[in-house]
Amino acid sequence: MELNTTPEVDEMPSSPIDASEPVNCDPTQPPTMLWNIKATDKSAIYDDLGVNDLEGIKAPPKSLRHPPQLRHHTTPTDNVTLTQQIGNHGDGPIPVLTTPSSSTRSDTDHIHNGTSCSCKRRLLDEINSTDSFACLADEILLHILKWLPLTKLSHCSRVCKRWYRLAFDELLWRRIDLSSKQFFAGILGNILQRGPVAVKLSRAKIEEPVFSLNYRHKAKKQCNKLRNGKQSITTKVQYLDLSACDVSTSTLQEIIKSCPPLRKLSLESCMVNVSVLTCVGQKAQELEELNLSMCEGVIDYGMMQLLVNTPNLTSLNLAWTSLNKQTLTTLTDNIPTNLEKLNLSGCGRNLEDNTVDQILHKCPKLRELDISDSPSVSEAIFSSLVGHGNIQYLALNRCYSLHYSYLEQLAGLQSLRALDVFSLVPDAAYESVTELFPGVIFNAHPYSAIARPCIKKKDYIWGIKCYE
Repeated sequence: MELNTTPEVDEMPSSPIDASEPVNCDPTQPPTMLWNIKATDKSAIYDDLGVNDLEGIKAPPKSLRHPPQLRHHTTPTDNVTLTQQIGNHGDGPIPVLTTPSSSTRSDTDHIHNGTSCSCKRRLLDEINSTDSFACLADEILLHILKWLPLTKLSHCSRVCKRWYRLAFDELLWRRIDLSSKQFFAGILGNILQRGPVAVKLSRAKIEEPVFSLNYRHKAKKQCNKLRNGKQSITTKVQYLDLSACDVSTSTLQEIIKSCPPLRKLSLESCMVNVSVLTCVGQKAQELEELNLSMCEGVIDYGMMQLLVNTPNLTSLNLAWTSLNKQTLTTLTDNIPTNLEKLNLSGCGRNLEDNTVDQILHKCPKLRELDISDSPSVSEAIFSSLVGHGNIQYLALNRCYSLHYSYLEQLAGLQSLRALDVFSLVPDAAYESVTELFPGVIFNAHPYSAIARPCIKKKDYIWGIKCYE
């Protein structure tokens, strides 16, 4: 602003004062300056300050000291205090404008650019203290958590309520591998209620009860219904592998009752009884595949209760279950007509030609048949096999009543794709026998795969990958 040295009658006193000469020369007091300005310039200053009059104002409001558009970083000039006197003598107290120093500014007055700001450390602390997961949607967090093992998911559930809800989401527990684990009372039931579809529990030890009555999560009336048997817990399990489990028959019933949508079940090497087989037939009526190989306790009445209530059964494994003739008769009388795969190996001399003929007659869709280790079976069944016309896989291992020369009769079975005759054909005649069956694979399956959950890949059950 240009200083005017020409006095005006209404603005300047009778004796002008040099603008460059300090009025107060006391070194202990801040210097003061008198400005000789025009009224128009003074009005412009008032407009810039946003006030109508400066009288009685000691300092501008804080909001006027640093308007949002004028905030800046601390500079050396911020430490200088300039005292100015504006106005006429005798117009009242001289207002004093003081430029605020950096000591009066708060940290919130700074713009944090992360590089040159004096509050860079504070900015970094704020970033580090921010919960990055809180900004993510539940769907994204679920895709992150699905890469964790089940034990780590349980640890994540302790972080907060949101993580508890996400860690136990059904999406993360659909296919689980709990093999060779030990479950105390109530633990397995808690896991099954998280919505798994495929569960592998082979070689696991399960203690009863499977579902504990927890008063913290269930109403007292509901607990009484569960205890009295008036209400049962329902899970979503469709594929269940209980092979070689250390489990009681009552525990098996409790697990099977909770799985009405069960489609494939393996009880290999488990102890069963009539109650267990009846429970399977009544509760798992949509059952498609059942593996009872090497089970103890399979008798005729239990077999009848099982087969009568499972009309959709397509694959059945009864290998080495010590079936007697009465049980085999019950099997042929009640066998489902939709059956496509059947394993009766290990029946010994109880399995005879007429039983095989009845099974082939009642099961027109049968494609795979294993009658290994049945010394009473003779070449008389070959005509029934050729007449059936749909057999694709046949196992005659260690059927010592059959002579390998009679295998030529099976050459008329056009649907045959694989034939197992371990310990039946001598090495010298093996090549000549295979030439009779062009396109047929010989001795490729030392172990039967009918209704068995796991064949080669240990972390799969029925072709479904399970995660630990």
